[in-house]
Amino acid sequence: MILVDYSQVALSAILTFQRELKGDESEVKNLIRHVVLSTLKSYKKKYGAEYGDIVIACDGRKYWRREVFSYYKAARKKNRDASDLDWGLIFDTLNDMRMEVAENFPYKVIHVERAEGDDIIATLAKHLQDNELIKEGIVEEPQKILILSSDKDFKQLQIYPNVRQWSPMQKKFLDASHREIMDYKIEHIVKGDAGDGVPNLLSPDDIFTREGERQRPISRKRLTEFLERGKDACRSEEERRNWDRNEQLVAFDKIPESVTSEIIDTYLNTTVNNDKMKIMNYLMENRCRLLLDEIEDF
Repeated sequence: MILVDYSQVALSAILTFQRELKGDESEVKNLIRHVVLSTLKSYKKKYGAEYGDIVIACDGRKYWRREVFSYYKAARKKNRDASDLDWGLIFDTLNDMRMEVAENFPYKVIHVERAEGDDIIATLAKHLQDNELIKEGIVEEPQKILILSSDKDFKQLQIYPNVRQWSPMQKKFLDASHREIMDYKIEHIVKGDAGDGVPNLLSPDDIFTREGERQRPISRKRLTEFLERGKDACRSEEERRNWDRNEQLVAFDKIPESVTSEIIDTYLNTTVNNDKMKIMNYLMENRCRLLLDEIEDF
C-alpha cells in the first residue's frame, strides 16, 4: 500500500510553481489540479507495481491535538498571512480536489474530522500489520507499505520492518535504524516542534506567543541524559508535566482510540472508483487534457 500525506505531497509539488500561483484564479485552480494529479499519477506509475494501491490521507478541519493543547499550530495562519500567496484559494482548491479525487479516481481518500493526515497514516500502518495480509508461499505476512511524505515524524513507523518512507522534497528514502528511531522519538519529545507550536521540555506552553521571548535552550549534555534515561532524566515536576505534554502531541502511539477507531472505520467503508470514463470526463472538464494520454497510469 502507498500511503500519501496529501497536504504535504500536494504543497511540496505546487509550491515549485510559486510565480504561476499568483495569476488568474481560474488558471491557479487549473495549475493546482494538474500538478497534484500528475504527481499522484507519477507515484502510482513508479511504485504501484511493488507497493500496490494508493491511499490518500487528508487533514481534517479540526485537530484533536488542539483540543488538548490550544497553542498547537497556532502560528501557521500568522505566517501564511504574511505571504503573498493566496492561501485561501490554494486550500479551497485542495479541499475541492480531495472530494473530486475520491469520486473520480481509483484511490481511497480518507478524511476524518478530528484527525490529521499523520494520524491516518500512523493508524493504517499499524492496522495493516495484522490485517489485509498477503501470502508468501504458505505464510501470511504484512504487505509492503510506502509512505510518501517528507515529514520526519514518520520515522516512528519504521519500527515495522515492512514500512519505508520516500521524501518528495529530498527525493530519497528516509531509512532509519532501530536506534535512530528510538533516539528520534525521544529527541522530538525533548526539543518539541517549533513549526507545530510545541515547545521544548524547558519552556512553557505559550512561549511562542510571547513577544521577544525565546525558548530556554537544551544543552547537549541534557539531551544526552534524556536519550539515555528517557523521562527519568526529568529534574522537576514541571519537566515531567512538559514531557507528558510533548509525548501526547508527537508520539503516534498516543493517538486517542476514538480517533483511530474512526479512521479504521472510515477506511474499511470507503469505496474506490474504477470507472475509467469518470477519470476521462473529469480530466476533460477540468482542462487537464495533457493527462488524457496517460490515463492508464492513474
